[in-house]
Amino acid sequence: MGPFDKLLVLDLDETLIHADEQLERPAEFEVGPYKIVRRPGVDRFLEFALAHFREVAIWTASTRSYAEPVIDRLIDRSRLAFVWGRERCVQKVDWELRETVHLKDIAKLRKAGYDDTQILFVDDSPEKLARSFGNLVEVRPFVGDPDDRELELLERFLIELGPVANVRTIEKRGWRSRFRPGSG
Repeated sequence: MGPFDKLLVLDLDETLIHADEQLERPAEFEVGPYKIVRRPGVDRFLEFALAHFREVAIWTASTRSYAEPVIDRLIDRSRLAFVWGRERCVQKVDWELRETVHLKDIAKLRKAGYDDTQILFVDDSPEKLARSFGNLVEVRPFVGDPDDRELELLERFLIELGPVANVRTIEKRGWRSRFRPGSG
């Protein structure tokens, strides 16, 4: 249990890792047909999260059969509060775009006993959190850049959010610009 009495819910694909059937660089590991690279700093970031937040979880719109072996290459799952996959998402069809979006509905966390003023989502896909923008810290999608430093910046912002009584009251858009290297 960390000093911040909050649940930190992390996305997997394009947030912690990048997976593709073909990569422009060597894969670190493979799961099924997917070649996978870790986002730079992911191991350090996960240790930071576990040390600073009461609970850390992963909620992905991917299937559990894909997500669990990927997560097992990142961290011991027993250290996480939960791992949720697509089966815990709510399907929403966008008829205009003819696609299905898998929403991560914060109501499911409330039903599980979590206070929505104490939940932070870290995700690269804001459309998946349409019902909880006040809880979202949007990160840039990770597509394999070995020079990516997003998680370093994110740590600094999460330290600022940690002690806040109600995370929904804090403006999170544009957070990155305050935490660029050399900005303090």
